[in-house]
Amino acid sequence: MTSADSPDLDLSRRLNSGLKRVASAHGVDAVLLATATAAKELADAAGLCAVTADSSHCVISTPDNSSVSTLDGGSSLHRLITSAAAAGEAIVQHRPQMEVELPSGRRILAETLLTVPVGVESGYLGLAFFWRDGVTPSAARLIVLPGLAWTCCLALRAQQHEARLQESRVEQQAQTHEIQHRARNLLATVRSIIRRSGQTSESPEEYASHLEARISALARTQGALTIDQHSGPELEDLIRAELTANAVTDGQFVIAGPSWRMAPRAAETMALTLHELTMNALKFGAFTVPDGRLAVSWSIEALPAPTLRWRWIESNIQIAQATPSRRGFGRELIERLLPYELGAVTRLTIADSGVRCEIDLPINERTAAHVDGA
Repeated sequence: MTSADSPDLDLSRRLNSGLKRVASAHGVDAVLLATATAAKELADAAGLCAVTADSSHCVISTPDNSSVSTLDGGSSLHRLITSAAAAGEAIVQHRPQMEVELPSGRRILAETLLTVPVGVESGYLGLAFFWRDGVTPSAARLIVLPGLAWTCCLALRAQQHEARLQESRVEQQAQTHEIQHRARNLLATVRSIIRRSGQTSESPEEYASHLEARISALARTQGALTIDQHSGPELEDLIRAELTANAVTDGQFVIAGPSWRMAPRAAETMALTLHELTMNALKFGAFTVPDGRLAVSWSIEALPAPTLRWRWIESNIQIAQATPSRRGFGRELIERLLPYELGAVTRLTIADSGVRCEIDLPINERTAAHVDGA
């Protein structure tokens, strides 16, 4: 080795060491600080400033006290780096006596800048190394700094990728938990349907018919939940889906109420309630005669607490027997399950003039897809 080779070899070793530290750093601040420290060792740089891709702010790292600070956009240093990065190549700028004030109140000089565009993929427009106290880096030192900046860019991109992966893992775990929770609830509902259908059916044929229809109603709700898994199904859509599935003509019913999306568990229970009311209307109520009518309406009211007031009212019908001979699955749903599961206040009246069902549903995280919006 000749004496002329020694400085270059030393610079190469320091560059390799600095690049390794940058590549192995964990966290955005650690990457920027490692880059600033490497620049100090390689070219006596006083620090590093990186302008974010949206130019709303910049981050400044000073290796002398191992600090990383965030500065609002609009400073002289911020404007210089942004304009230099837009040129698309590494640029050296000299601004004697240019001061930068950090959020801590500390003021530093940034008199000479080398700005390297790094591209928005890393989250930053450009990285700028700065010097103070009249220090001007040599050409040999300036040559190695763009490579350091691009390595920093790759490390920042890797940090962002890792952050996105971690967010995906957390989201996936939450979704898995939600799927498991919903599966348990669904199985509990199916078991209840099977048990109660058997208790209220008078023959195997009736049991099979009721069970199939109730499972179908539940399946329609699951389809709606799959489509609207983030926002929840619309109450009006659940009502129309049930009436349409049972071939009720548009002229026999009126639906009126504001847009309101239901939480999954509430949607399942409400869909079963709608099914039982519709089946009863088809067999004994408003849909047994051409002139029979149904009005379904709801409103959102601030009683002692926000409440959805829901009404099912049949008219233009004469029911021969107002009092049923046995307690059916539908009455069980309305009078017991809705109050127990959702805290609803319910009233079911079967009179000669038709069925009237009133449900006051508290608006909370169990019933509404978006409580604040509701």
